[in-house]
Formats: sequence, structure tokens, C-alpha cells
Amino acid sequence: MNYSVDVVFEYKKAKSTFSRLSLLFSGVLTLVIIADVLLVALAGEEYRINLIISSIITVLFAWFAIFFFTSIYGDVNNRYRYFKGYESGVKPTEEVEFIRKTNTLCYVNGLYVYPINVLYMDGLSKQEKVIYTFDESLSFMEGDKLTITTYQRIIIIAEKHS
Repeated sequence: MNYSVDVVFEYKKAKSTFSRLSLLFSGVLTLVIIADVLLVALAGEEYRINLIISSIITVLFAWFAIFFFTSIYGDVNNRYRYFKGYESGVKPTEEVEFIRKTNTLCYVNGLYVYPINVLYMDGLSKQEKVIYTFDESLSFMEGDKLTITTYQRIIIIAEKHS
């Protein structure tokens, strides 16, 4: 069994999502600015009510911006930067022995991944390390010998051999 991440497809998908969210935020910001300017500029003598409405709109937008950048945009931005940096990043290829995979989702380097324990051969010594995969259904068996290519400790290509 071989495992591979289609980096080009994932990069295009992440870039598209990143662009759409950036455009969404820019559109909402533009609408808020236009609403605030119109409310204040067209207020006339009774400007206090319009000023209060404008302040409420601005405060609500500020809370939306905080939520947007900490929850939604942050995850998309991390995924986009990960795949954007893949082309120029270091991608070591190593021989490992598969030990086990846990089905718990972890947040590592801004990405949601599944941890895998593998046994590295460092000269004469063996060292158990944790690496990660995007795929929940990865089905290697304990003791399988793998040749893996990783980028930032996340498996991009894994090939099973005897």
C-alpha cells in the first residue's frame, strides 16, 4: 500500500479558500465603512442616534474581526502557508518501521493531523519518534517497513516495502 498527498491539489484548494475568506472580510469591512460614513454624513441635526448606531455597528464588526482572525482565518492561513512553503522546504526521505497510529486528531503547526509512532534507524541505534499524517484511514500494520518523505514532520509520501 502506498500513501501520497496531492500537494498541488491541496495547495490550490487552500489558496482558493484563503482568497475567498480574504475577499469576504474585505467586503464586510467595506460595507461597515460605507454604513458608518453614511450614517454620520447624512445625520443632520439629530446626529446622536446615528452616531450610536454607527458605534454599535463598529463594535459588532470589531468582535466579528476578532472571531474571524482567531478561529476561521487562522486555520485556513496556516494550511495555505504550509502548502505554499512545500516547494522550497526540506523534505527528507527516510526508512522507518511503523509502530502504531492513534485516531486522535491533533493540532500541530497550525494543521489538524493524526499522530503516528515510527521507529527510526539512526546508525546502530533505534529511536521512536512521532510524525503525523492528514489521512485518518492510513492502514499500515505494526512492523511494516516504510520509506517516507515528510515535510515539517507530516508524511507526504509513504511507500511500503518488504
